[in-house]
Amino acid sequence: MRIRLLPGERVLVRTRPNPLPLVGPVIAGFLILALGGFGLGYLARPDLPGVLAGWQPVLLPVVFGVVVLVLLRVVALPLVRWAGNRYVITSMRLIHRTGTARRAEHQINLSAISQLQTEQGLVERMAGSGTLIADLGFDRSHAYRHVPQIATFKEYVVQAIGELPLTRMFDGVDMEIDPQYAHGGTPWVQQEWRDAQP
Repeated sequence: MRIRLLPGERVLVRTRPNPLPLVGPVIAGFLILALGGFGLGYLARPDLPGVLAGWQPVLLPVVFGVVVLVLLRVVALPLVRWAGNRYVITSMRLIHRTGTARRAEHQINLSAISQLQTEQGLVERMAGSGTLIADLGFDRSHAYRHVPQIATFKEYVVQAIGELPLTRMFDGVDMEIDPQYAHGGTPWVQQEWRDAQP
């Protein structure tokens, strides 16, 4: 996976979601294989009852095809979706890429994040994963689900935000302190006060 980096940008973390959501499909895959194997074994017997014996040449490939299709839908599709997911932290952005053949990408500038929140269920706490919610202000947020090692991932994001240049925190507008304000004074107030003196 190649990311087009901006000048001065570097990749800090690159990871996939936690494989915890694949537990259900894998268990279902074993059950489907067991039932499919039992069904195919039963239909392949030479002593089938009369009605089934006549349909045996058709039933065997049909049942085999159904088992393969169900396995593709229940096991292979979630596995491909998981493998196509990537979370990337760079020194300037938080990137979420999804898809293999057809790819989608969601990017957030680290300077736009006003708050980070984590959510974990019981099983996720045991696995160390969770959901990272990036609050962008103005009732906008983006959730990164099944992030592995959620606490460490959040620390990397916070550290990357802390290392941003100060100008990045103002939507990329270069803000410099005018030398006349550098010593803590506010000249316009001081001038008004001096003008008001008799």
